[in-house]
Amino acid sequence: MNFLKKEQAHFIVENFDTPVYVYSEEKLEKAADDFLAFPSAFWHKVRYAMKANANINILKIFRNKWLKVDCSSEFEAFRALNAWFEPKEIQISGQETPHDLEKLLDLWVFIVATSLEQIKAIWKIKKWIKIWVRINPGMWSWAFKAISTWGETSAFGIWHEYIPDIKKVADKYDLRITKIHIHIWSENTPESWTNSANIWLEFVRQFDDATTLDMWWGFKMAIMPYEKTADLQAIWKSVAQKFEDFYKETGRKIKLEVEPGKYLVINSCCVVAKVNSIIDTWKDWYKFIRANTWMTEMPRVAMYWVQQPITIINDSKEKEDYVVVGHCCESGDVLTTKLYDQEIIETVSLNKASIWDIIVFDGTWAYNASMSMKNYNSFPEAWELLIGDSWEIVEIRKRQKLKDIWKNEIEVI
Repeated sequence: MNFLKKEQAHFIVENFDTPVYVYSEEKLEKAADDFLAFPSAFWHKVRYAMKANANINILKIFRNKWLKVDCSSEFEAFRALNAWFEPKEIQISGQETPHDLEKLLDLWVFIVATSLEQIKAIWKIKKWIKIWVRINPGMWSWAFKAISTWGETSAFGIWHEYIPDIKKVADKYDLRITKIHIHIWSENTPESWTNSANIWLEFVRQFDDATTLDMWWGFKMAIMPYEKTADLQAIWKSVAQKFEDFYKETGRKIKLEVEPGKYLVINSCCVVAKVNSIIDTWKDWYKFIRANTWMTEMPRVAMYWVQQPITIINDSKEKEDYVVVGHCCESGDVLTTKLYDQEIIETVSLNKASIWDIIVFDGTWAYNASMSMKNYNSFPEAWELLIGDSWEIVEIRKRQKLKDIWKNEIEVI
């Protein structure tokens, strides 16, 4: 397992109802340090993309590391303020224009405009201020189109061919565009990242007042044996050179911002659950492990068609091939499918399991607790636990009580 010890797993199932999210403070701090330490040409800022997980304790760990935050909604921004982030440490780059835009601007929370209409809405409240904009660069995506964050199938940001319109609106309202925000996925090689930096700095070149480039890729943190973690040092040494070249050519020292989400947290969490039952579809077909978790705690597999490391904790010396499924009455509640193709069921080799064995799913932090399909089939929200630096295990969110599932319903019949 990634960080959990067997004795800790046994302690957890003896003292808490499963399923349980378990987080490692040590892993979180190490991931933050990785980003704080990478080289940049002139200056860099690290913003945690808090949509990955917004528990107040996680936010405070990153705040204590001097990370800033990127929010996808006004509601995330207010959660960040509740975690004692300063307004100037918060940016919102959401799809929806905040309803409390005036209040947020008065606090000096930074807004990244993702449409021409948002630029106008900001100007109506705060005239002659600095504006940040997100550009859709229209580049090719290796990802399947349903989850692409740029290109012709994506609604994120302002399409790059509308840059003249952005500048026209900014000139009309006397606004200064000081940061360009671009979000795509990239390969893990320094070459692919420097190629992207070349293209993105060309966008910066078109905005005379731009002083910062917010470059966001899906930094790869390996969770499966066949994956490779991004070499941040190699990538950023190469990217830094492009910023230096741009300075030599233009005299402009462009600052760098990055927004890691998944990289910071994904290997800092596991879900501890139990084997509920073991069934098969006759001897020539599949043997299934039914776990008392999955879709309600780990929707990332279904959303992105990825895979999770799985461990059965017992003393068995035998291995068996299983399809692992969840506890929901839902045909899509299958954990072991082919990478990027949920139509194909695959098996995974695990210790020969028995009912009530502990089953642990690693690499489950990012986009699981924060994206959970909680209360589907009326399953309560799961506990969240944190293993601190001194290895103590503490609650950071209680398991939801059954009656709280319907407490906001209004009975009128």
